[in-house]
Amino acid sequence: MGVNLEVIAGGIGGLGLFLLGMTMMTDGLRVAAGPTLERILGAATRTRWHGLGSGVLVTAVVQSSTAVTVATIGFVNAGLLTLAPALWVLFGANVGTTMTGWIVALVGLKFKIETLALPLIGVGVLLRLSGGGTRRRCCRVCSAGCRASGASPRAKGRCPCCCRSARAWR
Repeated sequence: MGVNLEVIAGGIGGLGLFLLGMTMMTDGLRVAAGPTLERILGAATRTRWHGLGSGVLVTAVVQSSTAVTVATIGFVNAGLLTLAPALWVLFGANVGTTMTGWIVALVGLKFKIETLALPLIGVGVLLRLSGGGTRRRCCRVCSAGCRASGASPRAKGRCPCCCRSARAWR
């Protein structure tokens, strides 16, 4: 029942790397975050329900409560978010983790993503023709439709909406 020194050293080293990464992320957030990010975070977490909803929404989009948790801890460490709203974001992240299960339970496995392809392409083209959005936004909607249909506009290097090079709509 001897203690393996290699395991202990590895654990200490791993903890040190984790803490170093958190420190570097916090410093990077302090440098990169301006008043705009602080204002966005403040608006997204101004009440408990907003914080909960933000946590659910972001976790549902990125499909990783761990990523949301690490980012939230970084925002708290950087002073961009206080602890109370951060807790509600974390509660929302835990609820948001179940979004995939909820979607499958509500829609079922019979839903085909291809059914969204043509409507997305149509909305993108309408936005482009009506001038209701920037070229980049129109191209993003069109490319989402193309990806849903299985066609990749990036493979051809052209946006189906405005026929510009792929660099113009990234």
